[in-house]
Amino acid sequence: MEQQHFSSEKDYLLVPHYKKHITARARNNTYYLFAKMPHQSLIATMRIASSQKTSSSSSSSSSSSLKTTGKISSLSSSSRRRRRRKTSALFTSASSNDKPAVVILPGLGNATEDYEEFKEELSSRGYVATSIAQVARPDWLRNAAGIVKPSYWLGTLEPRPTVDWYLERINDAIDEARNASENNGEVVLLAHSAGGWLSRVYLESKEDFANAKLVSKIISLGSPLNAVPLDVPGVVDQTRGILTYVEANCLSPKALGIEWICLAGTYKTGVKEFSRERFSDFIVGQGYKQVCGAADASGDGITPVESAQLQLEGVENIVLDGVFHTPVGSNNEERPWYGTKKILDLWVSKI
Repeated sequence: MEQQHFSSEKDYLLVPHYKKHITARARNNTYYLFAKMPHQSLIATMRIASSQKTSSSSSSSSSSSLKTTGKISSLSSSSRRRRRRKTSALFTSASSNDKPAVVILPGLGNATEDYEEFKEELSSRGYVATSIAQVARPDWLRNAAGIVKPSYWLGTLEPRPTVDWYLERINDAIDEARNASENNGEVVLLAHSAGGWLSRVYLESKEDFANAKLVSKIISLGSPLNAVPLDVPGVVDQTRGILTYVEANCLSPKALGIEWICLAGTYKTGVKEFSRERFSDFIVGQGYKQVCGAADASGDGITPVESAQLQLEGVENIVLDGVFHTPVGSNNEERPWYGTKKILDLWVSKI
């Protein structure tokens, strides 16, 4: 499978998706990208890393590492709203007929309102038929229903029927997005955190949720997608066996006939040993250990990179440097998350 490695800053990369629309010119070590779209033109300034492509017949996944550089000045809430309105007017002037319906799936502990700004950013880029699955924070307490089952304590818990409430919300959100879509076609799921493995469960439940057959692509955002290693001392499977079940029983994206793109962030690297100087890294590392078995892993502060990637045929894995796990507590400067404007610009073309 072809892998793309982005490292040095001495050349620019023309991503295949943009080749017809983008030219570049260098000045003072900064590359100016000129993107031409219907009824408008954009000028975006950024440094683009050079691309080195290598082929590997033994690998069945595609991996990319993307870096952002430069600074974005802090803005007041009112300034951000004004800028969003201007951006929205710019992008929505083009026809949105070719844009798919998009559904945002909240992660564990998150609520619908956490993703409203993300939804606005998508809308400003022409993805106006976007809905967010309706989830309130207390809804996650429904998962506690699994505690009464012996399988919970044995670590062999199956996702259904414990998570059926969430699968119903996905189904409803797909209806909402398709009703707002002009083409009323297939659907792309943007699945944050636990929304990723919940998406896999949803796709396996087509007999009960008819809209599952409409999903054509899933982009997971920092989702823990692999079973927790149980042979590492001190590791406790917090999903009580659910991820093990998903890994063993859910069909691969290729078998389902859908595309899957995994986004992983490298906001912080954990450490094994405690020290005052790296206390926060130690705490993060202990969290990583419970997910992938290694405290010294790199990840988005919650999900290690290796856990956020699916090593399956047809899956594309992308690593985003400096990206934080969740919209809660994120900011444009020091802690951007997957849906922050400057990060979204790096992968929105994948939708």
